[in-house]
Amino acid sequence: MAFLSIFAGSLAIRFWGLNRFNTLVFDEVYFAKYGFSYLKQIPFFDVHPPFGKYFIALGIWLHAHFMGGLEAFQNAATVEEIDAFAYRWANGVVGTTIPILVGAIAYQITRQKRYAILASVFVALDGLVLVESRYGLINVYLLAFGLLGVLAFLKSLTSARQTLWMMASGACLGGCASVKWNGLGFLLGIYLLYGGAWALQSLKSTCDRRFKPSDLETESSISGDDDANPQDDPTPPDRKILKNPLRSILEIDRLDFAIHFALVPFLVYRLLWIPHLQLNTDFTFAGMQWQILTYHESIGNTAEAHPYCSTWYSWPWMVRPVGYYFEAVDRGLQTIVFDVHAFGNPPLWWLSAFAIAGVTFQFVRQGIDGVLNRPMSQTRFLLHSVLVCQFVANFLPWAKVSRCTYIYHYMAASLFSFMALAWWVDRALSCRDRRWRILGSVAIAIVVLGFWYWLPIYLGLPLTREAFDARMWFRSWY
Repeated sequence: MAFLSIFAGSLAIRFWGLNRFNTLVFDEVYFAKYGFSYLKQIPFFDVHPPFGKYFIALGIWLHAHFMGGLEAFQNAATVEEIDAFAYRWANGVVGTTIPILVGAIAYQITRQKRYAILASVFVALDGLVLVESRYGLINVYLLAFGLLGVLAFLKSLTSARQTLWMMASGACLGGCASVKWNGLGFLLGIYLLYGGAWALQSLKSTCDRRFKPSDLETESSISGDDDANPQDDPTPPDRKILKNPLRSILEIDRLDFAIHFALVPFLVYRLLWIPHLQLNTDFTFAGMQWQILTYHESIGNTAEAHPYCSTWYSWPWMVRPVGYYFEAVDRGLQTIVFDVHAFGNPPLWWLSAFAIAGVTFQFVRQGIDGVLNRPMSQTRFLLHSVLVCQFVANFLPWAKVSRCTYIYHYMAASLFSFMALAWWVDRALSCRDRRWRILGSVAIAIVVLGFWYWLPIYLGLPLTREAFDARMWFRSWY
């Protein structure tokens, strides 16, 4: 019921006034146009893979054939001539699934409902995910397929149908990269998790050689409640070999891993290019990859290239959001502002930045405990491993990117920082000390209030100039 309520609330707020601005907003001038061009068979050049625009095209087609927009679509020569709802509604549906997918990942690892609900709620209360879900843009498709890939991989660790789940994971991750190349961050996170499992095993083996094969090994399921104190066991810790908490990952054969997380993603990526290349015949598949690469390498990285450029290390602190739409209307003695910003929920983002740093510290400390054969929580270490690997894989590679980057490039990494915050809040709520429970409740309240306060600039609701300026706390936010 909780997840159904989150889904219903997220869906309602994404569809409320969806065509309030019945004009192309920000990169809709590219993505909505390209989706329309697929249906009208108009060749065009695009600097991203095509998968996200296929969904926009599907949304326009369904709107035309089942939602009363057929005549307008048939008579339209450009995308500007159809209702904006046509190229936005599919984003609203897919964007609504993102909080649910995050909650599903949290539950798959921990089997803790409250933690999963908190993670889902925090994502639902993020402004940037909301804004991207309300316009004909493509980042929500990258997030949805990336999260599906991670979820399928985690299910493969506990399912009797491991091969099927790994194949599904690889296919989703291939689809993710087919939206934008930075979707490869989710796949890199899987590689880091797999490599980390083997690295931990190698280090443990080195430290455990002094133990006899008959020494006791502790048993634990990655999805069960294994936070019981291992010290309750009468066997002294220095005489016990603890199993690798990521051992289920080690059970994946290396060849199988290569097939499902290298070959399958590439095949999906290649197949998804076919419709695009049939319409746009100027370049071959390889030629298009080169064109995309050279285009992105040619973009500058200063305010002259784009006024909303921002550095990767500034994203968690939300230093420079992106303005998507702005209109100021004089109404007598007042100026009414209509503004849409690609703008996160500030309290959520700032708290999450500290939360993921804390989880990273815990992850390192637990890793050292594992290597030194000290008792540790199996489930908690798996959770922290997933959060840290996915956050690092989706965030740190941007440090090497020389082109102009924007705050929405942080979206994939931010989801895992929200999960980190949910974990800390859940722990606080479970604490016997009343002060920690109050602190956890205050954190939730601050995030909710932040979402409510900045909601007008997520939805483009009318504000007086004074009310708008009151929400722009820093000059760099304008």
